[in-house]
Amino acid sequence: MQKKIYAVLIIGFVVAISISVMIIPIFFTKGISRTKLNKEFTLPMILSDEQDIELVFFGYSGCTDICMPKLFDIQKLYDTLEKNIKQKVGVIFVDISMPKDEELPQRFAEFFNIEFKGIYLNQTILRDYTKVFNVYFSQSLLENTEYDHTTNLYLVKKSKGKKEIRYIYNAYPYDIKQIKQDIKELRYE
Repeated sequence: MQKKIYAVLIIGFVVAISISVMIIPIFFTKGISRTKLNKEFTLPMILSDEQDIELVFFGYSGCTDICMPKLFDIQKLYDTLEKNIKQKVGVIFVDISMPKDEELPQRFAEFFNIEFKGIYLNQTILRDYTKVFNVYFSQSLLENTEYDHTTNLYLVKKSKGKKEIRYIYNAYPYDIKQIKQDIKELRYE
């Protein structure tokens, strides 16, 4: 009888600890959905001459579980931007999978919006980009056509001849209101 009581107490203790580990972080991370920084970089292909601001997302073509829902949300955000702001804001999808078809990232990005830009990078350049943006990715152990990767959205700004990562949005769903406010502030900076 005493062993059963101890077993129930231990199971109850383990369950209580497990629940608290899952719930407590919610209270301490509420409102922390972005990181502000001014990290300058010199990589090509990000920030064309037409756009001063870019939203950059790293993923892989065909990613249905993570990339597609996030890119649909980015598309919804983009569609709500005012026309004069939208002209100076671009969206870039960087494909981490290095597909054999180098046009696949562009077609994947255009699926969400014809104005989105999909970028194919070779292994060396991709390594440079992921290092600058602190992007983690690795081929899935379960399925060799899938990748595990970070899912941050980056807001990049060009001003005075330099490019900077200004914000990293790391919570999902994205705080659309905050991103729009950040874009407006950077637009008139």
